[in-house]
Amino acid sequence: MLSPLLLAGYLMGCLFVGLFGIHRRIGFIGFFILSLLLTPPITLLLLVLTRAKPARRSL
Repeated sequence: MLSPLLLAGYLMGCLFVGLFGIHRRIGFIGFFILSLLLTPPITLLLLVLTRAKPARRSL
């Protein structure tokens, strides 16, 4: 069975990847779910390869 400490570390990694993805197109939730499904290191690599959302221009 999975140890609670390992599970907590995995979830913390997913949260950190989600936080780093806040300014991306799919946002926190998208990167958090991707990191749950794939793994945080793979999703972090995807995060590095994607661009940030374009800045909104105010008139």
